[in-house]
Amino acid sequence: MNYIKTIICCLFALAICSSASAQYSGLDLLDGDDKKEIKFEYVNGFTIVKVIYGGILYMDFLLDTGASHNILFKKNANDLLGITYTDTIIIGGADLDLELRALVSRNVPIMLEGTKIILRDIIVLQEDYLDLEKLLGRRIDGIIGGDFLKGLVVDLNFKNKELTLHNPERFKPNKKFSSHDIDLINYKPYLKSITRIEDKVDTLNYLLDTGASLALLIHSNKIEGFQMPKNVIIGNLGKGLGGDISGFIGITKNMKMDQYEFNNIISSFQAIDSFILARREIARDGIIGNVILSRFHVIIDYVNEKLYLKPNTKLSKEFAFDKSGLLIYALGSELDQYFVKTVYPNTPAEAAGVKPGDKILKIGFWPIMFYDLQKITKLLQGKSGKTIKMKLLRNGEEIKVKFKLKNLFEE
Repeated sequence: MNYIKTIICCLFALAICSSASAQYSGLDLLDGDDKKEIKFEYVNGFTIVKVIYGGILYMDFLLDTGASHNILFKKNANDLLGITYTDTIIIGGADLDLELRALVSRNVPIMLEGTKIILRDIIVLQEDYLDLEKLLGRRIDGIIGGDFLKGLVVDLNFKNKELTLHNPERFKPNKKFSSHDIDLINYKPYLKSITRIEDKVDTLNYLLDTGASLALLIHSNKIEGFQMPKNVIIGNLGKGLGGDISGFIGITKNMKMDQYEFNNIISSFQAIDSFILARREIARDGIIGNVILSRFHVIIDYVNEKLYLKPNTKLSKEFAFDKSGLLIYALGSELDQYFVKTVYPNTPAEAAGVKPGDKILKIGFWPIMFYDLQKITKLLQGKSGKTIKMKLLRNGEEIKVKFKLKNLFEE
């Protein structure tokens, strides 16, 4: 059986055991205007917005439609600003397993760059359990979730990297956009889509999740008569509160979002523990992440429960995936040193002798200073047969390795 590295997937599916919801309409963010336009970054499959937190600190937050609430990863920021806590709650991770206690700060001053300061409740982790910076190669301080976006029309132009927040009473969708019905549950948008993995066709309820840097994730044991794809590999599906999320990766033959159809989709398959299923009502059968969503200009109307889509030039692009068997971490104060976190068995990197803990000094002719994590990821998703040369540092000794990228889904 082969193994593979995958980019980080979904972050938080929150289970709130005490009240942490505020009654904001969202319109206060617009300050009487019809809309506000905000630039975002798109890095390794994540949408990142600039935030001024507590009216003072400049931070980078993920814009995450798959999270109900706003989350601060770094408690020391609150401590620095003297922001107090009113509640302790229980949160559950995207792995839907481990539950941990977190704190709630009420009415924290926060603003997206280019908008006015507003007050919002923030869930504060007592530790940064996710450690996303190592996997993303840049600082990430928290999450802007559905609690922030409710009451608005959220317009994500992935091509121009522009986020526009509209007043729903004054918003009219362009006729070039297709219209789709969605359900909003706990401020999170869900879309039903016809899916064929092998021979069986199902209508699955997907969470539309801009906090997931994947194409599809399917909860295999939520689907009656589920068939695993014929050729699957075991891999790391991403990060949750309990650490790495394990599961299978394979090809979903077909998925239709009304008139839009995708074939041969690189998909993650995660089984939910039967105890968790019995204990919790889980609305989703899976997740549609940014690898698919970024192929559209996406508009989510949080008031009228509508999704509007306009394809961009990426619509028919083949789905890329890692062909090396490496999971790379960024470390150091500037996150500019790259280490091998995991080498999956029966992959080109393992056959070449790469070991966990190896520090990457050079790729090809270029020292590692010419790369960032996004460039390394793209390189390892290159054409099958492409030769990758690396200079590594292991226990003080420099080692040279080379391997050819390989389609890990083939026999």
